[in-house]
Formats: sequence, C-alpha cells, structure tokens
Amino acid sequence: MIPYALILFLLATDSTLAKSIKSINSSLTLKGTNNGIELQVKNDRTGKVVFKGTLGEGRDFSSTSCIGQPKCQMGDITFSFNSKDNILDDTFDFVWETQNKNEVLKDCFHLENYQWFGGPQRRVQIWPLQNMTIEESTAYVSRKDDNHGVAERYWLNSQGGFIFLDDTNPLFVSQNEDNSQNKVCFISKLQAPYINRTRNYLHYTLGVQNDAKEAHLFAINKFLGKPTGHPNEKMVSEPIWTTWAKYKRNIDDATVLEFAQSIRNQGYKNGQLEIDDFWETCYGSQQFSQDKFSSISETVKKVKDMGFRVTLWIHPFVNEGCEPNSQYGAEHDYFVKGEDGLNNATWWNGDKIGHQIDFTHPEAAEWWNSRVMKLRKEQQFDSFKFDAGESDYGQQPSVYPNVNQELIPNILTSTYIRICAKYGDLIEVRSAWRTQDLPIFVRMLDKDSSWGIDNGLASLVTTLFQLNLNGYTMVLPDMIGGNGYTQLPTPELLVRWTQANTFMPAMQFSYLPWEMTSDEFDVPGIVKRYVNLHEKYSNVILKAMQKSIEDGSPVNPPIWWLDPSDSEALSCNDEFLLGEEILVAPILKMNTTLRDIYLPKGTWTDGQTGTVYEGPTTILNYVAGIDILPYFILKKT
Repeated sequence: MIPYALILFLLATDSTLAKSIKSINSSLTLKGTNNGIELQVKNDRTGKVVFKGTLGEGRDFSSTSCIGQPKCQMGDITFSFNSKDNILDDTFDFVWETQNKNEVLKDCFHLENYQWFGGPQRRVQIWPLQNMTIEESTAYVSRKDDNHGVAERYWLNSQGGFIFLDDTNPLFVSQNEDNSQNKVCFISKLQAPYINRTRNYLHYTLGVQNDAKEAHLFAINKFLGKPTGHPNEKMVSEPIWTTWAKYKRNIDDATVLEFAQSIRNQGYKNGQLEIDDFWETCYGSQQFSQDKFSSISETVKKVKDMGFRVTLWIHPFVNEGCEPNSQYGAEHDYFVKGEDGLNNATWWNGDKIGHQIDFTHPEAAEWWNSRVMKLRKEQQFDSFKFDAGESDYGQQPSVYPNVNQELIPNILTSTYIRICAKYGDLIEVRSAWRTQDLPIFVRMLDKDSSWGIDNGLASLVTTLFQLNLNGYTMVLPDMIGGNGYTQLPTPELLVRWTQANTFMPAMQFSYLPWEMTSDEFDVPGIVKRYVNLHEKYSNVILKAMQKSIEDGSPVNPPIWWLDPSDSEALSCNDEFLLGEEILVAPILKMNTTLRDIYLPKGTWTDGQTGTVYEGPTTILNYVAGIDILPYFILKKT
C-alpha cells in the first residue's frame, strides 16, 4: 500500500509532466493540455485501461501548475479530487465548483470499444448503452417525455469501471451527439430546471474493480443502494389484470364485474385486479363517479369474492374546476408552482388546466395522502397503482421552497414515491429517483403494441436491463401485448410477449387471451401454459429477489453476469437471466420461429427438450414454434 503522504508527494511534481496517482490496485494519470485535462485510469491488477477522458473540456490547462494536487484553484473555479478513503478503495473522486453562475463545467469520457450499461430509461431503449444518443438540450432528470421516468446518474463499463454522479449536480448529458461522438459528456450548468442555486457544481466518482460484475456490486452497495425487501409473493406468482388497455377510460361497475367474471370463467382463480382510469367524478376529486360506480363497494366485494385482490389507479394531479379540491389546493399553496408563480400543470388527462401536487410540501402531501387512505378504508381496496411522479408536469422551471435547492427537481419524484411506498407491498410505481431501497415494484413505462426496439416487444428486454442495472431490480413489466394506443396486439404478438415475460418478476394482462383468437394456434391455451410456468418458477424469482436484498444482484441480469469476461455475452441484448439459474432467449421478431442462442460458460439443460449443452456455445437456428419459449437451466456446481 502506498502511504497517503507519498501520494501527495507524487502529485506535486513538475507541471509539464503527467501526474500519476496510485491507489491500492489502480492508477490515475492527469495531464494538462490546451483542451482540458487528459485523464486515464488503469486497473493495475488486470492491466486494463478502464477510463480515458478529458476533464474541463474546452479549457486551456497547458500551463496550470496545480493539476494533480488535491485542490487546484483556477480563476473562479476550484478543482479537487480524492480523499484518503477514496484512494484506499479504488475510487477517484472529482469535484469542480464555482460561484460564477455563468460557468459551464464539462467532463467527457471516451466510450472506446467498451460495452456500457446503466443510463436512462427511454422509448427507444438501445442496449448496450454506448450505442445510444443522449441530447444535451434537455436536463438529465426524471421527466414525462420519452419514457424518461427513471434516469439515475450511473454509467458502468465492461472493463470494470463505473461513473456515479452526485445527486446535487445540475446535470445535462451529451452522448454521441455531433460534438460528443463516441463520448459521454457530463455537463453542469445553472439552466432550467436547476434554479435558485448559489453555485455551479460537478461532482462524481470513478470506481475501478476487476470486471463489470464486481464494479456493479461495489457501486450498488456503496452508492446506488439495494432493496430492503420485495413485493408481495402473490403479486409475483399470480397474474395482475388491469382494465386500462382493454377498456381505456370506458369503465363502470358493470365492466369491472364483466372483466373479473371473464377471467374467472377461464380458470384463473386468483390474482390482482386493478381498476384503472376513469373512475373519479373529476380528476383529483378522489371520489367515485355515481354515474359510473354507484355500487363501487358492492363491486369491490363481488370481485374479492371471486378470489381477486382489488387495487385502484391513483395519480398526483387535480384538474382546474375539480371542486372543492382545485380551489382548496390553490388557496393553501399545495400545487407545484413555476418561477412565474403560476401553478398550472400539463398531463395526459389535463384537457383542462391541471395542477400537480407538491409532495415536497408536507401539508400538501398529507392532504393527498389522507384522501387516498380514506378511499382504501371506505371501499376496502387492497392497494393502489400509483401513476406519474416525474418532475416536469408543473409550470417550468418549478420552485420548491421547502427543500434543499440543490436536489431540485428530482426531489419531487423521490418524495412522491416514498409516500406511495408506505401503502405496502402490493403497490406499483412508474418513476423513481434514488429510491432503490424501497421493496416495491417499479413498472416499465407504457409499451406500444408493436415488435421493435422503438417501445415495442424488443424493448421489453432492454428496459429490463436498464432498470436492473440502475438498482431497480423489482421490475414490473408493462401490460402483456402493450397498450394498444395506435394498434391492437395481434395474437402472435400477445403470445410472444407472454413468453418473453414468463421469467420476469410479474405478469400483467389487460387484453384477454381468449378474445385474441387465431385459426393457426391456440392463443388462450399457450398463454395459460406460460402463466402456469411462471407460477411454477416463482420460487426462483423470489430467491433471486432475496439475493438482491442481500447483495444487490439484479433479479434479471444480462447474460454476461455469469462471465463478465465473455465478449459475446457482454454485447447480447436479446437474452436475459433469472438470477444465476435460468437463461431465457425469447422470440422477439414477427413471423419468426428460428433464432440463434448464445450460452455462456456452464452446463445448460434445455427447459423444453432436456437437451444438454456445454457453454460457451452458440446454438444456430434453434426451432421455436409459436408455442415454444427457449429457456435453459444452469447446472449447479
């Protein structure tokens, strides 16, 4: 081990030379140039170069004498890095800080030919991450557009390195844009929505471990966090049925009972039935419409008597004119306001002016919470589906006077989600920020009823990876077959979606398989077979969840999790694991019954045929008719 005093001595060498800083098992080199500070981080154990980058891109540091020292003052900007503790655990901590609000701080890292993971949830969920373009024009926050509900500040690479950016950075990200080709640039600037701050600040940590698996587990346990529990076992083993995709807003007592009875008639004896949009008198009243649900208490009881748990869709908005709540909320400053003082909000059901409740305001949160609790008590709901939660529905830029200004705007998301989580282990949410510890399902954003990577079936697997490798391992896939916004799912799509979903944590339906008939194959029969298979293996899902609680492992990792040195596995985006026991290779393309399947190292048994394979190997042209989901069970060693 190099003494800390010697490290400081190494940093104080002549300014014309590259500065070398060594931790226990890795080394950092910094060199001032006329276009930033060149950085390289190397793992001395493996010999791998883990990071290359440019700090302070666009600035001239060629004659700066203090680069490499623990603290370096350059005009009105301070650059500092590392502490004794960082060096001893193979992490390097970097901080840029300035009181000049017009300064822009920018550090860039080369994507090289590495594989990268983490990053934001998107409609087009490109995976691995280095192939994605991220636009600097929009702040890197949890937001409503582009399925951007989960945007953790975390990048992981195949060399065993990770980048974790501090919660307080006013962060923008540019990746693979015209001025950032094959680079990811992290940019801090005091532009909307980052307002009311006294400084600009860019703080992040580079971590180095032997491989991507070690690096991720280190990052989870030191930075991101891991779940403290898992959702209710019944939510895992039994199907969830929601009215949304099938009925959209056209629901009432009769349709809910018809929906439940139809499911029951097909032999599904248990599960969770969710009453979705539109049940209120007006959005935000949190009272049932008597025109549509005059017998809601009786309806809930009848559905429960059929064997279902019953949940209700809840949102955090109040539409203008939805009285008395609209006026009451405005009078008490319970709604998110913009810098201009307006409390307007724009959301998908805001045909009139809407308002977003400010959950950072304790009294506003309690006002909303008390009404949700009243619903649960009076109507005997088992739980709720909590929608929205992203930070940008309110007037932009929004102000939050009750919280640390450097946590705005994401603090709204995390505060809302933490309040929702108090409703127990049967809930679901769809947004998140620094809430990896919560023992609840995070639902993928609404998927389209299509096949491609553009928010269709192919993106189901890549979104599963994105959430798992940001620490959200309790993933609720969106509705099987998609939401039917522009077109209804075909029988083939419904079946293949069901199969792809089988070894994920939960199965959620809205379109009913027995209503999606085909002359070529038995849709309800195939679907029921895979619902039963999911239930059979629910103990393996729960086992993987328990491991995630213990050490932060993904419940559904990419296949490289079994061998992080396998270059073929590292680039794979259409197969996934359940824990470290089952590999799944679903059919994700239309009119396809053949696919190649890569098996990493280990002895694998085909779950359909019993054939044994020794990995690493590629199975060419595996035959998977419409009733076949290829999956393989790893022999225990």
